[in-house]
Amino acid sequence: MHGILHKSLKGYVGEHVPGTTWDEVLEAAGIEPKLYLPVSRYPDEEFTGAIAVVAEQTGTAEAVVQRNVGAYLAPELLNTFKAHVKRGWGTKEVVANLEGIYRQIETGDKDAELPTISTDRISEDTYIVQYQSERRLCHLAKGIIEGIADDFDDAVTISEGACMHDGDGHCELTVEFA
Repeated sequence: MHGILHKSLKGYVGEHVPGTTWDEVLEAAGIEPKLYLPVSRYPDEEFTGAIAVVAEQTGTAEAVVQRNVGAYLAPELLNTFKAHVKRGWGTKEVVANLEGIYRQIETGDKDAELPTISTDRISEDTYIVQYQSERRLCHLAKGIIEGIADDFDDAVTISEGACMHDGDGHCELTVEFA
């Protein structure tokens, strides 16, 4: 998994999990402390294990923690991958072009293990984003979209349709713009 997720999770813990340090999260998850570099790769289990610990320590469902971390992560993703987001775009354009953005990132990084993403425009203000990954981090994806909208000062409502956690082959997020 891309280190940007681990680095952002560490920042999220520092800013949003009072009374708990990042080192305590790692220790509780059985992870050896290390410096997470945004451009390096780390085991998925280190990210998901730390998420589980944060959920347990805060009494919050893992899905909610993933979503909150996704929203926190979004500005960092926009900054890191700004070459793939055209000047003048807002949330709607980013959502509409997610599939192409992911393909560009994958083409530039053969080691990337990105989820499969597709977006269908249902109406002028409604899009359906399909997410599929063995990691099953659809709640993180939902938070990322919310964080992108927040970064662009756009209002969106996201509802969930199909979900891999319910046995479906992919997750569907309906993104509606106000």
